[in-house]
Amino acid sequence: QKKAIPHILKGKNCLLIAPTGMGKTEAALIPVFHQFLNSNGKGIRILYITPLRALNRDMLQRTLQWGKELHIKISVRHGDTPSYERRRQAAAPPDMLITTPETLQILLTGKKIREALKGVEWVIVDEIHELAANERGWQLSVALERLKEIAGNFQRIGLSATIGNAEEVAKFLGGVEDVEIVNVFMEKAMEIEVEFAEDIQKAIDMMENEIEKHGSTLIFVNTRDTAELLAASMIERKMSIDIHHGSLSKEARIEAEEKFKNGKIKALICTSSLELGIDIGRADFIIQYNSPRQVARIIQRVGRSGHKIGKKAKGKIIACCSIEEYAESLVIAKKALKNEIEKIKIRKNPLAVLANQIAAISNEYGRISIKKAYEIVKRAYPFHTLSFEKFMEVLEELKTNGVIWIEGKEIKKKKKATFYFIDNISMIPDEKSIAVIDVTTNKNVGKLDECFVTSYCDVGARFIMRGQAWEIVSMNDEIKVAPAGFTQIIPDWVGEEIPVPFEIAQEVGKLRRMIKGGIEKDEIIEKEIKNMEGFEIPSDKKISIERMQNVIVIVTHFGTKTNEAFSKVIGALLSQRYGSVEASSDAYRVYLKLPYEVREEDIISTIKELNPEIIEELLKIILKRSQYARWEFIKVARKFGAIEKDAEYRDIKHLASFFDEVIIEEAIESSIWNKMDVEHLKEALKKIKNGEIEIVFQKLSPIGREGREKKKDFLRFGIDKEMLDALKKRLEETKIKLKCMNCGYEIETRVYRAPLKCPKCGSKMLGLVNEKKIMKSASLIANYGRKALLVLAGYGIGADTAARILAKQKEGYELLKEIMEAEITYARTRHFWDNK
Repeated sequence: QKKAIPHILKGKNCLLIAPTGMGKTEAALIPVFHQFLNSNGKGIRILYITPLRALNRDMLQRTLQWGKELHIKISVRHGDTPSYERRRQAAAPPDMLITTPETLQILLTGKKIREALKGVEWVIVDEIHELAANERGWQLSVALERLKEIAGNFQRIGLSATIGNAEEVAKFLGGVEDVEIVNVFMEKAMEIEVEFAEDIQKAIDMMENEIEKHGSTLIFVNTRDTAELLAASMIERKMSIDIHHGSLSKEARIEAEEKFKNGKIKALICTSSLELGIDIGRADFIIQYNSPRQVARIIQRVGRSGHKIGKKAKGKIIACCSIEEYAESLVIAKKALKNEIEKIKIRKNPLAVLANQIAAISNEYGRISIKKAYEIVKRAYPFHTLSFEKFMEVLEELKTNGVIWIEGKEIKKKKKATFYFIDNISMIPDEKSIAVIDVTTNKNVGKLDECFVTSYCDVGARFIMRGQAWEIVSMNDEIKVAPAGFTQIIPDWVGEEIPVPFEIAQEVGKLRRMIKGGIEKDEIIEKEIKNMEGFEIPSDKKISIERMQNVIVIVTHFGTKTNEAFSKVIGALLSQRYGSVEASSDAYRVYLKLPYEVREEDIISTIKELNPEIIEELLKIILKRSQYARWEFIKVARKFGAIEKDAEYRDIKHLASFFDEVIIEEAIESSIWNKMDVEHLKEALKKIKNGEIEIVFQKLSPIGREGREKKKDFLRFGIDKEMLDALKKRLEETKIKLKCMNCGYEIETRVYRAPLKCPKCGSKMLGLVNEKKIMKSASLIANYGRKALLVLAGYGIGADTAARILAKQKEGYELLKEIMEAEITYARTRHFWDNK
C-alpha cells in the first residue's frame, strides 16, 4: 500500500504485483475511493473486473461496508444477477460496479447502462495474471479499448499475483497507455517443505497429521477427479473435511467456504477454484497433493496461508507414489523460494477473438467505419501487430457467414449479429453441463459434462461427487440422484491437467544427472538411481530411446507441451515410413506404438535429421490432415459464425473439411498455441544436432515405465479390502444366462451358484448368452471355472478383456483389483465402445 498508493493518487496506470493476502485490493481501492470523494461526475465511476463470479461475491461483501461508511453506492453484476436488479442498475447506476469480463461485453451494448459507462474514471482488473494468457483476457483487452471510446481515458489498475514477466502483463493492461509496475513479491516470507509418500494411504496419513497440527488447512490438488477421490477416502476415515471445485453447485461451494471460515471443518480439499483471492478465512497451512506442475501455482497456493502482516506463508507438497513427482515438487519448491516464476505468454492476433469482437462492435454501434473498428482493435496489446489485410480477411469471413454487412467503407450490423452475440458473449469453449440434484434434499449437488453423461450415465449408475457416492434415480433435463454405497467411478471433466513447463522438466533432468554424479544428495532420488542399475540415466543432457517389442518410449525432459509437439512430429514422420504409428506423450516421455519392430538407427536418424526451422510448418501440415485439431475447428467455426452454437458435434464434424482457410488457419494456430511449445522443441532439436543432448538406446527402464505406472497408481487410489469385498458380493450376485454350446440347453442363474457343466449333457462348454463372443466366453469358463464367471460379470467386461485379466493368473484381492480397474476403464471410455 505504501508503494502503490502514491502512484495511484498521481493518476498513473499501475500494475500492482504481490502475493495473496498482502492487501492489493485495499492498495487499489483506498486511493481510488479518496479520489472519487474529491471529484464530481455521474454514472458508473469505478469498474472492478474479476475473472470469477465467486470473487464478485467476495468483493461485494468486503466493499459494501466501506461504501456504506463513505456513501459510495456499490453493486455487483454478472450472469446470475436477477433481471430486476439489472433494471435497477440501468435506471439508477451505482458509483462502483463489480463485474466479470463477459458481463462487460453485455454492458457495452445496453442502451441505458452504456450511457452510465460514460462516467468511468477508474478500471481495476483483479487477478490479471489469470486473464492475460487466455482468450477471455484477450477479449477483455479489446473491451477496454471499446470502453475508452465511450468514457475517454480512464485510470487502469491491474492486481496480479507474482509473475515472471511484469512488463508483458503491463502492456496487456495498458494497450497504448504507459503503466507503472509496483512489484512487492519478496516482502512476504514463504516456507515450503516437500515430503514423499510411498503409497496413497501413507499420503493421507501425512495429511491427517498436518490437519491435526494446524487450525485450518487448505489441500490443493490439480484436478477435480483427484479432489473427488481424495475427499471420498478422507470422508471414509471420518476426517473433518469438505470439498470445493468448479463443477460443484454454487450452493455446495458457498456451503464449503462457510464451513471452513466458521471452523466447522478443519480442512478443505480444492482445485484452482480457491487459488484466487476468494476470502475463505485465515488458513494457517497449505498442503499440495503431488506436484503443482508450475512455480506460479505453488506460490499462489501457499500464499493463501499467513494472511497477516509479518506472518510467514507455510505449505507442504506431499508427493505420492512416484519419485518423479517428488523430484518435480523439489525443483518447483526451490524455484518458488528463489522467485523464479514462469513467464506469461500473450498470443498475438488470435483471430477467433478478433471475429468475436468485430461482431460485438457491430452490435454496439449498428454501423461503424472499417477504419475506426480497426483502430479500436489495434490499440489492444494482443492485436498491436495486426495487419489491415488480416483484419479485412476476418471481416470478409464474417460477411460470408451472414454475421455482418460491409457497405462501402462501413461495417453494418446484421440481424444474425444479435443472435451471434448472445451465443458468443464468452470465449470459454462451450461444454454442455447437466445439473445433478439430490432427491432427498432437492439441493443442487453439482454438474456433469455432457460427454460423461452420454458415455456413462444410466438409471442405477453410480459415481462420486462432493466426496460421496451417488446413484442415479432418474434422467431428464437434470440428473436426480440419491446417496449410495461406495463406488470407484469418478466423473470426467473437460480441460483438467496442468502442463509441466520445459524449464521445470529440464531441472528435473538436471537433478537426476547431479545426483547420479554425486554432486547433489537426496536419499529418495538416490533410490530411483539405484533402481536404474544397468540402465543409462536419462537427464537434461541425455535422451534414452527405450524399446519393448514394437513399443518405443523416448524419455526426455522437455515438459508437457514440448513433448506433445515432439510426439506429433516424430509420430507423423515414422508413419510415413512404417505405416500407422500411434503417438502420445507426458511431460517426460513420448510413447510410440509401431506396427512392427524397427531398427534403432532409423528412429535416431529420424530425430537427428529433423530441421528445427521447419517444425512449425510441419506441425501445421500434420494437424491439417489429422483428427487432432477437429474439435478446435468446431470451436473456431462457431466464433466466426460459420456454424450455430447448438449444432451437435456428431452432425457437423464432417464439415471441418469445408471450412474457409481463415478458420482452418486459426484452428491450427490455436491448437499449437494451447497444446504445444514449438520454440522449446526447436531449442531441444538444435541441442541434439550439435551434440549437447546425447541419444542412447536401451531396453525399457524403470524410468521409462514410470509414466504408465503413475496412471495405474491413480486407478488404485483408495481401493481397500472393504471395497473389494463389496465388489465380490456384487459380482457373485449378478444374474447371468448360460447356454450349452453342445446341446443348446439354457439356464438363468446367479454367478455364485452357476453350474460349471451342462445339467443336461455334462459338457463344460457353457457360454454367456448376452456375450457377443459366446464361444470365447464358453472357452474361458471351461478353462478357468468360476473365476471366469466372476470376471465376466464385471461391468463392461467382455470376453477379450476377461481373457487378458485371467491370463495374469491373479487370485483373491489381486484379481478383484484387476476387475475394478477394468470397470473404471470401461466407464471412462464407454462412448468409444458403444459407437462401434
